[in-house]
Amino acid sequence: MKKRIIAVFDLDGTLTTVRSVESAFFQYLLVRRKLTIRNLLNSGGFYCRNILTNPLFAVKKNKMYLKGITTNKVALWAQEFIKENRDTLLHAKYLQLVKSHKDMGHTTILITGSPDILVTHLLKSSWFDHVYAIELETEGGIYTGRVSGNYYYGRAKKNLIICLTDELDAELTQSYCYADSKSDIEMMSLFGHPVAVSPDPYLRRRALKNNWEILY
Repeated sequence: MKKRIIAVFDLDGTLTTVRSVESAFFQYLLVRRKLTIRNLLNSGGFYCRNILTNPLFAVKKNKMYLKGITTNKVALWAQEFIKENRDTLLHAKYLQLVKSHKDMGHTTILITGSPDILVTHLLKSSWFDHVYAIELETEGGIYTGRVSGNYYYGRAKKNLIICLTDELDAELTQSYCYADSKSDIEMMSLFGHPVAVSPDPYLRRRALKNNWEILY
């Protein structure tokens, strides 16, 4: 049986016009005065406690601005944010790439460190065959400010692809990976067709060195 060709996409900075959909959402909440002083203190406190020992953890896993808020309220905020900003958040030309791969019969996969509550509202379910986004921990319908399960960043993305290769019986030498950041290099290196999309300087240098395709 012929092996499957997959097309893997990062979200932030790749399919989006902003480097982080969650950061844009946070700014939206600030401007709309949705967050309380307690929410901001929770977030700032988490950052200060972890920045020296684990800077990545202090920034990437800091969801404390949502601590104590109900899931229903955050879902409503997410819907409002996406409704008002979808047209400016997404790159139409790169979404066309997703469609092109689907038209060729490739399995389309999204892997992102953005929260699923935002991804669900931002992207149409028909665009991707598989979506991997982070889940935010809840207790009794209220956010705890912590991440639940896997956080898809850096090596975690690479490890997920290794697992999916067996699960989907994929042929990576014939498959595609689109991403924008140096943190995605380990994942991109697994593919026969890695594509740097609006890459940061480090990824751009690596792409030029390895003769990877670059899109702007």
